[in-house]
Amino acid sequence: MILSNCKALTELPKDIGKLLKLNELNLAFCSSLKALPDSMFQLKELKHLDLSGCFKLGCLPDSIVDLSKLKTFRLRECNNLKNLPVKFGKLQSLVELDLSCCSKLGCLPDSIVDLSQLKTFQLRECRKLKNLPVEIGKLQSLMELDLFGTTCSKLVYLPDSIVDLSQLKTFRLQMCHKLENLPVEFGKLQSLMELDLSDCSKLGCLPDSIVDLSQLKTFRLFGCHKLENLPVEFGKLQSLVELNLSDCYELGCLPDSIVDLSQLKTFRLFGCHKLENLPVEFGKLQSLMELDLSYCSKLGCLPDSILHLS
Repeated sequence: MILSNCKALTELPKDIGKLLKLNELNLAFCSSLKALPDSMFQLKELKHLDLSGCFKLGCLPDSIVDLSKLKTFRLRECNNLKNLPVKFGKLQSLVELDLSCCSKLGCLPDSIVDLSQLKTFQLRECRKLKNLPVEIGKLQSLMELDLFGTTCSKLVYLPDSIVDLSQLKTFRLQMCHKLENLPVEFGKLQSLMELDLSDCSKLGCLPDSIVDLSQLKTFRLFGCHKLENLPVEFGKLQSLVELNLSDCYELGCLPDSIVDLSQLKTFRLFGCHKLENLPVEFGKLQSLMELDLSYCSKLGCLPDSILHLS
């Protein structure tokens, strides 16, 4: 049933639970909808529920956790939603959860770590969210975790258990302005292919273990203003295809091992004002197709080997 953009719809029938075979319910941008009926729990065959843009929806009925077959649950831009049911983790079939732009959501229930099938978790721009559950590492099926934007404006650290997300492939932490470091064992995220730490302006260093991310293809550190150096063995990231270090104002040099990034195609160093030189053997980056050194105001010369970038 698709009722998206029915902006005058204020409520659903109290007996909607009688639609026993309902598979999908799309209420996206029903901006006048204030609440859901308790009979929702009777929709035992419901697999997809979209409440995105239901701006006046202040809470979810506790009975919603009884939707045992629910796979996709979208609550994007539910600006009035302040919390989730305590037993939210009972949604054991859930594969995708989108809470992006829930600007009043202050915390997540501890039970959320019991979503054993969850693969995609979107928390973009949840401005009041202060931290992640301590046991977030229990989400063993998680493949994508997106904390982009002001979601992270108050996030100072990541729980240590995050390194237990063994299936995680995409991790976005852009604009975590208060994040100062990553867990020491961050390199345990062996499935990680994309890591975005752009505009983590207080991030001063990377853990040495980060070089153990053997599957990492995209690494963005744009705008990490306090980052002074990279791990000595950075060149061990043999799968890396894109590296963005633009506007890392304090970055004074690159480790010699960076020339071992044999798959690197895109390398951006725009605005690295303290960078004075490149490694002598920089020309070993034989796969490089794009190199941006714009506004590297202290870069005095280029190594002769740069001519080998065929």
